[in-house]
Amino acid sequence: MPPEMSVVYIQSGSPFSTLVDDFTEALRARGAKVTERLEDATAVLRILENDRKRDVLSVNTSGKVLEYVLRQTIQFSVATAENLPIVDSQTVTMSRAYLYKSTDVLGSEREKDAVRHTLQKNLVNMAMLRIAAAAR
Repeated sequence: MPPEMSVVYIQSGSPFSTLVDDFTEALRARGAKVTERLEDATAVLRILENDRKRDVLSVNTSGKVLEYVLRQTIQFSVATAENLPIVDSQTVTMSRAYLYKSTDVLGSEREKDAVRHTLQKNLVNMAMLRIAAAAR
């Protein structure tokens, strides 16, 4: 982690989203303090975009959905408290497929939620790798 990121403020259009929670957890795991007050921060992580999509991946001969693919794209940047760039705007996109069983809608929803959760955690980890690479 760049030394300027000892105290980080996360700026997002959705401050109570699970993406903010995942970034908070990832930053803390890497030794950064996350603050809710911009004036206390040494750096600002800006979440510029968080786009989620679900598309049909395959159907059976009757036209019923067999698989979906979940896609998520995040765009972020990091700057010092003085607004000097640490990490210029970066975009990370990932996708994961999951099976859909029309006979087990609740189970399929749980699977979708688990896949989406894992996908987002992986995106945040990818973003953290990019931030760490900027410190080198």
